[in-house]
Amino acid sequence: DAPAARRPPAEPPPRPRLAGTVPDDREALTGDSRVILVVEDDPAFARILADLARENGFQCLVAAGADEGVALARRHLPHAIVLDIGLPDHTGLSVLDRLKHNTRTRHIPVHVVSAHDYARDAMEQGAVGYVLKPTRREELAAALAGLERRLDRKVRRVLVVEDDAVQREAVRALLSAEGVETVGAPTGGECLERLARETFDCVVLDLALPDMTGFELLDRMGAEADARSFPPVVVYTGRELSADEELRLRRRSSSIVVKGARSPERLLGEVTLFLHQVVADLPGEQQRALARTLARDAAIEGRRILLVEDDVRNVFALTSVLEPHGAEVAIARNGREALDALEAAAEAGGEGWPDLVLMDAMMPEMDGLSAVRAIRARGGVADGARWRSLPILMLTAKAMPDDQRQCLDAGANDYMAKPLDVEKLLSLVRVWMPRR
Repeated sequence: DAPAARRPPAEPPPRPRLAGTVPDDREALTGDSRVILVVEDDPAFARILADLARENGFQCLVAAGADEGVALARRHLPHAIVLDIGLPDHTGLSVLDRLKHNTRTRHIPVHVVSAHDYARDAMEQGAVGYVLKPTRREELAAALAGLERRLDRKVRRVLVVEDDAVQREAVRALLSAEGVETVGAPTGGECLERLARETFDCVVLDLALPDMTGFELLDRMGAEADARSFPPVVVYTGRELSADEELRLRRRSSSIVVKGARSPERLLGEVTLFLHQVVADLPGEQQRALARTLARDAAIEGRRILLVEDDVRNVFALTSVLEPHGAEVAIARNGREALDALEAAAEAGGEGWPDLVLMDAMMPEMDGLSAVRAIRARGGVADGARWRSLPILMLTAKAMPDDQRQCLDAGANDYMAKPLDVEKLLSLVRVWMPRR
């Protein structure tokens, strides 16, 4: 999907959480019960979820916003999380991203319950399930039961679909850890047979198989998806992918890792994400490899970001954050310069076109809101899809509801108030960066 189409709808003005609106157990956690965190700003729906959780034997924490949810998760390390997407301060996707990029909270299973359909984005980021509102009580109970079964499972199972025995053994050795069982399947047919009769938490798939291609295998799995569920698939391939092939894989798989110098670390990072392994329980070398992978930030590394900002101090601060993560940062001092840079890149056939724009709201000559409107207005030209789908994050001086709504109404994908929080900024960049 084009990033612009993934923009979360404008939310109502944030409402403060009143003490006692949705009573939770944060002052009475016993330590011997499982704890579930509900991140939901609708008090009535949060109360339903909290009651259901307690009926299933959980103690319950309730957060009404993204930042509060992340803070509670880090403080209490709940056993599971139920997360809404349309939160008043930040999209729930940023909550999921921040949890999965922190080694202390990365393993916590997150089930999304939302009125907005961002299921593909959430599942790629490591969510274990997705339920669309409005939903019945029975569906919510089933989601909680699924979380309980996941928590009770002591062994995580990985199916490695690879015809080369040496490569299968290399992947098994890479993923080897206490509580992880790796099973090999040399053909697509054996993969489908095992998935039909056994339970796996993740599939690692090579594209070159003797009986069918990885593309055909994924298509077969997709055709059967309505009848039964399949685990997340990480494509691990040594071949160069065309843009069309990559798009085809993105529709069916959870992640793509191209074999290379750093690919084993990336594969480890992706598989541990979908296995929900506690990082502290991994062997020391796996912990170090995972830390290196998270520090490199594959979603940002090698991507081009256009920073539209007139204050040289902010330019320095932002480039100092983004460039160490591998981003190439281009600078425009106002909206007019940003439009000129985009026009030049479009005329060059996309050469130099940014993957994402960080746009300050208040600038001389042309402010950020006017620039965003002008960019989205180009949606009717021959290359309009490029202008419509360009992810734009607004940087605003204050977090007033009217300012936030103006940013979204102008066509921005998301917004963030200054002074900027580095972790939140990187999270939003990752959430809206186009998949590759």
